[in-house]
Amino acid sequence: MAILDLQKALELGLVSNGSVYISSMPQVRQGKRNDFMVGKFVRGANSVEFKIWEERTFKTVLNHGVGIYDVEVEGSEYNGSYLTVRRIAFSSDKTVKASDFLAALPEELINDLQKKAYARVQEAGVSDKAIALLEELLHDPSLEGRFFLEGAAVSHHDNQIRGLAHHSFKMLEILGTILSQQPELKAQADLLTLGVVLHDVGKVWEYDNLSMGEYWYSNHRARGLEFLAEQKAKIIAAYDEKFYRQLQAIIIGHHGEYGDRPTTVACAIVHYIDTLESQVTGMLEDLQRSVDNRIFVKDWGYLAGF
Repeated sequence: MAILDLQKALELGLVSNGSVYISSMPQVRQGKRNDFMVGKFVRGANSVEFKIWEERTFKTVLNHGVGIYDVEVEGSEYNGSYLTVRRIAFSSDKTVKASDFLAALPEELINDLQKKAYARVQEAGVSDKAIALLEELLHDPSLEGRFFLEGAAVSHHDNQIRGLAHHSFKMLEILGTILSQQPELKAQADLLTLGVVLHDVGKVWEYDNLSMGEYWYSNHRARGLEFLAEQKAKIIAAYDEKFYRQLQAIIIGHHGEYGDRPTTVACAIVHYIDTLESQVTGMLEDLQRSVDNRIFVKDWGYLAGF
């Protein structure tokens, strides 16, 4: 079944059929006569509200939760436009993926950024061995290619398909600048490069197509350590155990004051790069969405735009 054109389907009285994606669990509300369901279908950066008035129909969503559904909907209006769901079934079409419905960064953008970031750090002293090992780890079968598909967050920054790679390679470019300005770090260039790119690798399991994964409570630092442990022999063979333990410290402590505190200088450097990149990206994304050219920052209040 073709993906539903949500905006076209909103036309009042129009009955449409197609595939839709529910990215977060809808609410069941009390009505005058019976309970009804309210939720949102997501496509790209947009979402459209839907309502299911009959309990026997919305039970399908309660049973299956977040996912892809095949629906028949009717454009409706009451205090704004929405879609009335007449029929809904959990999709069995394996050719359609959740990522087909979500806001995504272009694959070409990520490929170009990765090449530029690699060139930047190699010019600053990172070895070919480090890049080769990094590529091997990022394409390890256990990741199922998801480092290059998952978002960096569910909200706040780079919360798009391919956002995790985008965030990580932007950080790597920042590291390249720091390495070129601080030649005393050249001996640690390989460690910092792997630490920067792998610091959030556990988000491959913490998140699931920009939603929280099944075991979200075992966060990306814990899952990142698991991944690193699986690669321990490979990393130690390329470097040594101290290098491996330093990478562990980066994954554990890169959240700084928002998690376990850094216990190494390398971890602190990665934390500062992470904070700079994510906060700048988050502010610019908030400003782009702003209707009055200002944003609210918890620690400072309102900030005027450019």
